[in-house]
Amino acid sequence: MSNQFPPPPHDPQAGPQVGPQPGLPSYGYGPMAPQKMPGSLRAAQIVIWALAGLTVLGSIAIAASGDATTAGAAAGANVCLLVAAGFAFSFQNAGNGVRVTCIVLMSVQIAFGLGALAGGNPGGALALLGSIAAVILLAPGDVGAWFKRPRTPAPGQGYAG
Repeated sequence: MSNQFPPPPHDPQAGPQVGPQPGLPSYGYGPMAPQKMPGSLRAAQIVIWALAGLTVLGSIAIAASGDATTAGAAAGANVCLLVAAGFAFSFQNAGNGVRVTCIVLMSVQIAFGLGALAGGNPGGALALLGSIAAVILLAPGDVGAWFKRPRTPAPGQGYAG
């Protein structure tokens, strides 16, 4: 069991002092921001991309069969999903607004999926379940901490004051 108290400052084996020292100013850093994208965020990104890919492929397949109206309806019913897929490309560097926007888009997509199921379209079930999964994966606190983490400005860009 280790000693939970730091050694006294006059102990020669104590090594360098870490943290506030008497006579020196201290700076509060607060909790550390995550340095690696959380697994649930990466999973949400993959779910959104997979659903968008299936939507595009399905719409192309329906259009190739000669039913352009149904293909347009399939793409139009999943427009929120397609927009969220575009936002998913920026999850690595984006702020919390992108996360909130994706949650809202996926929530609207849930309503579209319910409408498709109510209209007798079983294809809406996949988008419905995927959208529910995306909202659940984007909601945890570690995902919020990832989007709210401090960032250093890119070279040539200063802080906006």
